[in-house]
Amino acid sequence: MLRLSLQDLVLRVKICNLGEVEQTLLEAMDPPSSKNIRRAIESLKEVKALTSNEGLTTLGKQLAKLPLDVFLGKLIIYGAIFKCLDACVSIAAILSSKSPFVNTLGSNTQRDLARLSFKRGDSDLLTVYNAYLSWRKVKNTPGVNEYSFCRKNFLSPQTFLNIEDIKTQLLVSIVDAGLLKLDADEQASLRRTRVTSRSRNFFVVPERVDVNNSNDLVVNSVIAWSFYPKLVIREGKGWRNITNNQNIRLHPTSVNKQPDHSVKWLSFYHIMQARSKFYNAHETSAVEDFAVAMLCGEPEFKMYSGIISIDNNRVRFSVRDWKQMLAFKTLTTRVREVLTEIIRNPQKKLSHQQREWMEIWQQVFSAKGHEKK
Repeated sequence: MLRLSLQDLVLRVKICNLGEVEQTLLEAMDPPSSKNIRRAIESLKEVKALTSNEGLTTLGKQLAKLPLDVFLGKLIIYGAIFKCLDACVSIAAILSSKSPFVNTLGSNTQRDLARLSFKRGDSDLLTVYNAYLSWRKVKNTPGVNEYSFCRKNFLSPQTFLNIEDIKTQLLVSIVDAGLLKLDADEQASLRRTRVTSRSRNFFVVPERVDVNNSNDLVVNSVIAWSFYPKLVIREGKGWRNITNNQNIRLHPTSVNKQPDHSVKWLSFYHIMQARSKFYNAHETSAVEDFAVAMLCGEPEFKMYSGIISIDNNRVRFSVRDWKQMLAFKTLTTRVREVLTEIIRNPQKKLSHQQREWMEIWQQVFSAKGHEKK
């Protein structure tokens, strides 16, 4: 039990109706500490898998179907809903494995330049995903040497194969859970992917759930919405964790390490203490103000003062134009309602009005994405 994810155990206790979570887990042969149980419960509340009264939400029921950390499970579910599934399921597989970038004897400068050559979207995760896509392209190109490519770019071909295996398993899991519906040809293609051979078969995620895969703004926003409250804000020359107001540094290998003051917010996957006793954020991704305000936490729209407050002032935004505030509040409310409905019943077709709201969301993010470019 000590080796299993406590979040996963809590969800399974809830799904199986085994009683009060803490009491049930403390009766195990190797019980976790009460402190860690409470920490797992609070993190599940943060990710909206549990209600404030520790009841199981519809999102929690869907997350329990996936063999993943809840943040990564949420990433895949949101990736399917917001049509950037390949990036999200690949990133989940990458974070469930280890970095394909290897530390070998040689110049640190060469390794850093190799990593930066794959930089995408002011995101460590999209950078690794870009390297993964490049490897897949090389793997599928006759006459191109996979090992030469990996050696030149300080990448591990074996790690990429492990990531591909995990990705395939995750795709099977989300199909089995009803979160992704495939036709007969797509199911056959996924089955072929599971057969290991020298000439590897790669499953292509259907276009209908992947139209935003090249839109970095959408993917980075989905990452932030999935990982919230794992979010840091720029303060002076450094960063502050919004959860505990702790000063944070970025890991030295991060693509966001170089100063770029246009980036105000970064999501992250985990924080580790360095030898210098400072805390470093790993796997960071830039995210825009309006994206944070739209689907991170619970917003309160204070129309008269022109303030958007998230989770009791954990995050605050000022909006001077009341018309913009009203339009943003309406869109945010409607998208959240559609999101809740899709999670409750992924196979149910959206109503005409729901589709219209999602089309408006798509237009807003497509326009913002073009502005960024």
